[in-house]
Amino acid sequence: MVQKRYFSLLLRLIGRAILFVVFCSITALHAQENITTNDKIFSKQQAKIGASLYKNNCLICHDKKYFRPVFKAWGGQSLGTFYLVMSSSMPESNPGSLSQQEYVDILAYILSLNRYSSGEDVLLPSTEILNKITISARKK
Repeated sequence: MVQKRYFSLLLRLIGRAILFVVFCSITALHAQENITTNDKIFSKQQAKIGASLYKNNCLICHDKKYFRPVFKAWGGQSLGTFYLVMSSSMPESNPGSLSQQEYVDILAYILSLNRYSSGEDVLLPSTEILNKITISARKK
């Protein structure tokens, strides 16, 4: 009789643990879908690499203040769409000539120019990931 009770209790605890894990997974997945440009999505080192690339490929046409109004106009839209437009149309003299990693490093630098905070994560050149990030007004 005691073993039966113990077994029943153990099954209930396992069931609750499974429900808890499922709930946490769903919550984490939902949280990942609401990422914005304010969520420290790039690293300081990545922006530094992007700064050098920007200087060599973008600065001739786009000064450092160029993207402030651009990002305001793109507010609420996907960073992935912005990335696709940028990577397929720039530099104007040779569109699509940089690697995906170089474009995303430049994007990290552009985010830093717009005073978004950097973090530990590196922005990846994946449109699937970038499409989950919404361009939003910088938190002050």
